[in-house]
Amino acid sequence: MTKAGVLTLIVAIAALATGLVLHWVAFLVIGFGLVLIFAYGAVSVMRPSGLTIERQIQPPRVPKGSPAIAFLRFANGGRAPVSVTVASQPFGDINVRTVIPRLRHGEKGVRTYRLPTTRRGIFDVGPVQVRRADPLDLFRRSRKFGEMERIWVYPAIHPLRQLPSGQKRHLEGPSSDTAPQGNITFHRLRDYVVGDDLRLVHWRSSARTGRLVVKHNVDTSQPFSVVVIDQDASVYTPDAFEEAVDVAASVVTALTDHKAPAELRSSDGATIGGPRLRDATPLIDHLTGLQLKQDAPLAAVLLALRRARSGTSLVIVTGRLQDGVLPAVGALRRRFERLVIISICDKAEPRSFAGINIITASNAMEASAAWNMQVIR
Repeated sequence: MTKAGVLTLIVAIAALATGLVLHWVAFLVIGFGLVLIFAYGAVSVMRPSGLTIERQIQPPRVPKGSPAIAFLRFANGGRAPVSVTVASQPFGDINVRTVIPRLRHGEKGVRTYRLPTTRRGIFDVGPVQVRRADPLDLFRRSRKFGEMERIWVYPAIHPLRQLPSGQKRHLEGPSSDTAPQGNITFHRLRDYVVGDDLRLVHWRSSARTGRLVVKHNVDTSQPFSVVVIDQDASVYTPDAFEEAVDVAASVVTALTDHKAPAELRSSDGATIGGPRLRDATPLIDHLTGLQLKQDAPLAAVLLALRRARSGTSLVIVTGRLQDGVLPAVGALRRRFERLVIISICDKAEPRSFAGINIITASNAMEASAAWNMQVIR
């Protein structure tokens, strides 16, 4: 019941009481009329409705600015017609509304509408809510359809060229402290297929099974990349941090390409992925919900990398370069074949340090252009 409904009920009771006490017919007519209006509003809102609604969101993961479509399927399974209805659902801190037309008995329909994807983040899309009200807005009733769903609005992915995939070969020995003793190792036995090298046939197993079996070897020197993103609020403006997240997502996508393993580290101590992960989805999911931190120094991550597994590439995405970052990164040169620092700040100043490829840019687009021109060399 709304405030108007409560007021109507009070006036109706007062008019009836006044009419009965003072024997005024006019007050009795007014009172009975308001009672009838009140009863009509209650019946029209409280009667069962045959409206059913189903919602589907595609795709659940979408890059920033790309369309995410909600499909709303509705039907009237009741005998009485359903009037024009407004369906709403919360999307983050806003409400998205769509209009459902009048439905006769047995009618069905579909409505599609775009969800706002201009901001990066993980958003909960609440159940579809339909409110019914009588013509005088004396009563209101809400019904919810469906369940809470979640949508990931990914950072913008800029096209970056892939880094050279193989490790460098040095005639004087390995270039990293933790290089494997050998490059090729046995993985498993499998059936022989036409074209396999006969030198790989495992004759003892072939004799035992009655069919040719070959050894399947793998290269343990596969590329492994580490991407570090700085979350320290002292080196960013809010807009620069959003650009930095876009850069980190673009780098992760380019380095993995769903083939090579990669690891993402953020300066709050989180580590996602590793040498066995070839799918970039968990890494991008983590970047989607990443936020600035007041006390998240990059130095702690760089120190931890000295004790972590080495790799082919280390890419660090940060804001304004602070003193001490370049020497700390330079200390990792024997653990990684290639070191790259991407600094996103409004007033980018060119920097240089031996053994480190430094990119300074004011936004993600400039950084991606510089990457494609410099880092790939």
